[in-house]
Amino acid sequence: MSNSYDINLFVIQSILIIILFGIVLWLVKLSRITRLERRFSKYSVNVIENKEIALFDKLIRLYTKLRKNISKFLYKLKIFDEYSLKYEKYCDNASVIREDPMDYMSTKVLTGFAMMILIVISDVFQYKPITSFQLLTAFLIGFFIPDVLLISKEKMRKKQIEKDMLKAIIIMNNSFKSGLSIMQAIYMVSNELDGPISEEFKKMYIDLSFGLNMEVVFERFTKRIDTKEARYITTSLNVLNKTGGNIVQVFASVERNSFTRKKLEEELGALAASSSAIFKILVVIPVLLFATVFALNPAYLIPLFLNPVGWFLLTLMLLIYIVYIIVIRKVMKVKVML
Repeated sequence: MSNSYDINLFVIQSILIIILFGIVLWLVKLSRITRLERRFSKYSVNVIENKEIALFDKLIRLYTKLRKNISKFLYKLKIFDEYSLKYEKYCDNASVIREDPMDYMSTKVLTGFAMMILIVISDVFQYKPITSFQLLTAFLIGFFIPDVLLISKEKMRKKQIEKDMLKAIIIMNNSFKSGLSIMQAIYMVSNELDGPISEEFKKMYIDLSFGLNMEVVFERFTKRIDTKEARYITTSLNVLNKTGGNIVQVFASVERNSFTRKKLEEELGALAASSSAIFKILVVIPVLLFATVFALNPAYLIPLFLNPVGWFLLTLMLLIYIVYIIVIRKVMKVKVML
């Protein structure tokens, strides 16, 4: 009985792997055909208009329509309406979410249901019973996966802005030396630089073009970026706008302080590289040890997943591990106060 069960399970898994492999090959072939078509389309004349919709376009349209319908339903629920408000800052800052916050909530819901479907398919092919706890856990994991991607994207955006802020200060200082106004200097930065820093300065230029007060515009800029260089620029320009003074000397001082701070950060990063590597190794060692023991002798750790006491111990170990990482990061983090 056991041998026939294993054979049936092996056959089902083999068929599933073959089907997935065929789908991947088909997608690769379709992607290659699409690239070739785009490559040669500019050298050819399209005599016959092709009104056929591609498969991916159909899927995108179906996904967009489904997401809109879910958004209409979520708008009626007060809980989701209030919960979506916290994502508005990502829409206002630099269009990290290039959509309505409620559409983003619909994406989170769809991701949760997709994780539930994967769990159901996995349990069906492994002949395992489907429990409500599994479905709830899968939905929660899928629901918060977009948040992890969103936070990582926001961090990458802020790092890129911090990296380019010194360039923006240099361009503004050179613009002031050439006799340009603040608005013209902002326009120069938005044209000369690329990426999120250019988008932020374009927003400032548009706000000033529509007649907003300069102090309000730079306060918004500081709130969106939230960096020390942005606060230096905002404070300096607000003081100069109210009291007057030599803007070239002030911005030369801002540029010098920013350059010194960046240079000191790079030197500290080089000095702390070895300790940072040791910290990463110490963080990874417990995970590798747990994975190695589980791979060599699964029966030794399986009781932890089947016993309520084991679940309690796993939760306790995870909490201790998280606290350990937070404390070590706080200890090793070096801030430059300039």
